[in-house]
Amino acid sequence: MSATRHEPRAAKTKAALGFKPRTGKSTVIAVSGKADAPVILVKALAQVAFTFEEGAIFHVAQEKPFATASGFLRDAEHAFVTRAREELARIIGSDMEIVGAVLAAPLPKKLPPLESILKSHPLVHAAEGELYRRVFAEACSALGAQPERVPAEELASRVGKAVGLSPTKVAAHLAAMGKASGKPWAAEQKEAALAAWLALATA
Repeated sequence: MSATRHEPRAAKTKAALGFKPRTGKSTVIAVSGKADAPVILVKALAQVAFTFEEGAIFHVAQEKPFATASGFLRDAEHAFVTRAREELARIIGSDMEIVGAVLAAPLPKKLPPLESILKSHPLVHAAEGELYRRVFAEACSALGAQPERVPAEELASRVGKAVGLSPTKVAAHLAAMGKASGKPWAAEQKEAALAAWLALATA
């Protein structure tokens, strides 16, 4: 009987993820390479809700009896996490090893009880923002990388400190990353790219 020969498996590319969550979705960028000069491997939009009613669940919960609002929100969040995991698996594929992740997001603030949230329009917006940051953090954790949350305005300076580059050089390389990856390259993509860069630099 002849022996079966197995080809060696190709090594996975070590990559880091950056997220910029919004209501119902998140910009996701994966970078790899040298910590002081990464390249973008993937630039995508992971979407978990597709209509206002589906995504703005705290707004919807305001119209429901309080007795049912909590269960509605819990079930919706569970569904969003499941979808986010599926989206990340699709985006990343099978050839990346995720070594770190960062969410471009403000640090979490403690919110009041649900009953108080549903009585306040500003708190409803705050709760929805926290919801989607939590959804994508949980989905990312399933990949083995617990993401850090870093305010967007701190990303560039923290990248510079981590890799020893001046603000001018960080900005120049970020622009080069955008040019190489093509459109879209708006604020959300830039913040997600910086978040991924920071995750790679500190992995």
